[in-house]
Amino acid sequence: MSTRARIALVAALSLPGCARSTATLGPGGDGWWTAGAGDPAAVTATEAAEARREGREDARGVAARRADVVRTAREFMGRPYKLGGTGVMGGGFDCSGLIQYAYLAHGLQLPRRSVEQARAGRPVGKDPGRLEPGDILTFANHGRGVTHVGMYVGEGRFIHSSSKGVRESVLSVDDPDGRWWLRRWVGVRRVLD
Repeated sequence: MSTRARIALVAALSLPGCARSTATLGPGGDGWWTAGAGDPAAVTATEAAEARREGREDARGVAARRADVVRTAREFMGRPYKLGGTGVMGGGFDCSGLIQYAYLAHGLQLPRRSVEQARAGRPVGKDPGRLEPGDILTFANHGRGVTHVGMYVGEGRFIHSSSKGVRESVLSVDDPDGRWWLRRWVGVRRVLD
């Protein structure tokens, strides 16, 4: 089974009403990611934070895991926007579906909804100089709670799924589209540290 097919299966199992224990990923014996209950490599954002506090570190290194998560998200550039979309079976993504999918592909289970992803990991200040690839950027419309999420990819850019589909945008007052997002940017969450 291909990597995308395995991830699609896991994403389908992550839909509401499915048991959490069947919606994790872990390394299979063949070196590919497979679905399985209780696999030690499949952790929630809370479990990852606990591991950081206890000094347990992924042997591959945090920077490599961040790059892998960003690379996975970028594989879906141009994929159409779909409300509630998780990318299952080649379908479109909504904003939180893209972020969840990219992290899940690397063994980290994030909540499904943007408002819940805005509480995953730990908060990081909104200082563009402190952002790391893989950070979750949170956005709000008109003073409401979080309504959108994206993933920082480096060099002032972030990937997200909006009405125009999966694409990269720039956080900059000099970019018309980026200026719109910059005005709505409300926070940063770091899942990988």
